[in-house]
Amino acid sequence: MPTPILYLPLKVPVRFDLVQPLANWLDNDESQIGFHYRGGRDSGGNGNGDDAPAMVIPKPTYNSAQCRSELLRIAALRNCMSEHLQDLHKSALEDGMLRDCQDYHATLLEFEKRGFPTGGDDTDNGIALTWRGAFGIAKQEQETHHTLLWDRACTLWNIAALKSASAAFGDQTTKEGLKSAISHLQQAASHLSLCHQIMEFSQDEYVSTVDLSKPMLQFWEKLMLAQAQTLIYKIANLGGSSVRNHTTLAYLIQGAAPLYNDALTIAQDPRLQSEVPNIPCVAAFCKIGSLLCQSRAYFHMSIELRLSKTAHGKEIARLRQTMACLGDVVKLCKSSEVLREANRIFDNNNTKTMSSFIVVEAAATTTLQEAEALKSLASDRLKAAELDNQSIYFEDIPKPDKLGKIRPLFMVKTNLSLPDAMLTPRANLFAWDK
Repeated sequence: MPTPILYLPLKVPVRFDLVQPLANWLDNDESQIGFHYRGGRDSGGNGNGDDAPAMVIPKPTYNSAQCRSELLRIAALRNCMSEHLQDLHKSALEDGMLRDCQDYHATLLEFEKRGFPTGGDDTDNGIALTWRGAFGIAKQEQETHHTLLWDRACTLWNIAALKSASAAFGDQTTKEGLKSAISHLQQAASHLSLCHQIMEFSQDEYVSTVDLSKPMLQFWEKLMLAQAQTLIYKIANLGGSSVRNHTTLAYLIQGAAPLYNDALTIAQDPRLQSEVPNIPCVAAFCKIGSLLCQSRAYFHMSIELRLSKTAHGKEIARLRQTMACLGDVVKLCKSSEVLREANRIFDNNNTKTMSSFIVVEAAATTTLQEAEALKSLASDRLKAAELDNQSIYFEDIPKPDKLGKIRPLFMVKTNLSLPDAMLTPRANLFAWDK
């Protein structure tokens, strides 16, 4: 059965014609400095931006008339996003918004390299870039900054949102479909990491909307990686897979549990708890994911012990661990608080900003079915193993603390380099200045 994937809500830019403000800034002789440029990955390269020295890039020497087509291009891309990102994720993807967001990111990089205002938040430069909060129902919950770097951070968020949604909507029944979803989730995590670096570099101590706050970005990065690790296990456990070693499968699914737990811990951040009403529901999603991964790890280890035919007592102990952990999963999935919150969100699914949280209800329902099926299988095997041990093997059943921990095998990749679509604009910008 498909694994429910939680994806980020979209941020929407308020329409703002960049052409005239950028032209005025460019033609204003009083401003001589463009911005502080930091090379490396956080400016689109493949290195570690924190290791690269900051440089002051001079303001361009040309006037607005010379780069009129470039100003029209960047404004058109932003206005296109302000129109189509108001739709749900599926509609936005169908409208080609992933491609346009990637192109806008590449275009912003090109403007950064040439000294356009992406440094300090200069309220006098005439550039007022406003974005609505991703988690706010009220349209008035929005934030304005005066630097193109703010637009790039928000665009990275949206690319991560569309990538994670692509993973959620994709086919999970084939190896190729799972590989695609894993790639999308790992890229989303990398984009969120880069967004975090940009926000730190911009030296904004406080972000008024909670979206781009440090705990929120870290939460989603961990959750993207946890979901990707879960799908890596799913590939290994597909019918016909070359991985038939149940110890390896246990290590792979165990690798997702601490990532879910990290996300769960971050979700307890006071700011997230106070500003995101749905965070308890999302925290439950992480808790359920962690417990289910742990249950599967225990069960795979019990199978490996059964196949060895030499550790009947340990097999029973692992099966008992499986049953106890699955009991917690079922209890949490049936929790009236979790489902009441999920149903409330589902009932309000006409609100675009809440769309990603609808997945939580599907997760509770799907996980409950999966947990009950696994629990039934483990229960049957436990009864048979206990009967055999009572009549044939007579082995002692070790306590859980004597079984040893299951080693997590992390296969997810972080800090991936940006794809070319996010580095090279589709339009040939500033060709006359090269």
